[in-house]
Amino acid sequence: MKLHKRKFYEIKKLLESKLGDEVISHDENGSEFLEIKKTRFWLSADSSEFTVGYGANHTHFSEDYGNLYDGIIQVFDLLTHRVKTTDFIKGHTVFRTVVEIEYPDSKCISIGETRLLFYPFWKKTKIETSVTDPILCRKEIEMEVNKIIN
Repeated sequence: MKLHKRKFYEIKKLLESKLGDEVISHDENGSEFLEIKKTRFWLSADSSEFTVGYGANHTHFSEDYGNLYDGIIQVFDLLTHRVKTTDFIKGHTVFRTVVEIEYPDSKCISIGETRLLFYPFWKKTKIETSVTDPILCRKEIEMEVNKIIN
């Protein structure tokens, strides 16, 4: 089994042990998906890569890309920190969304941005920001996370 798949299963096992029925997993077209109910967080693994997502934003990680461990860290950062989502709206159309992880030192790191090509550009822009609380407490899973990373 490839390393990214093994790490996916280790994360899945940890989340199921901590969140129980809140974790939803399913297979689709050779890819395995994991979601947490009532959140925008998701994770997938296929034959070549590990994908970490939050809403429509997602990033691909793999041993081949040399960034698999960055992806694992991003998973746990999304789960244990506040996540700030900023929607830019013209009329009734969200034309841009920015997702950031808020760290304790008040520093925000952008993990992704989505944009639409066609939107009513002539309308006034309205900005809506929402903040989602952490899903898990970092201290409660620290030992397990360290085992998965190492």
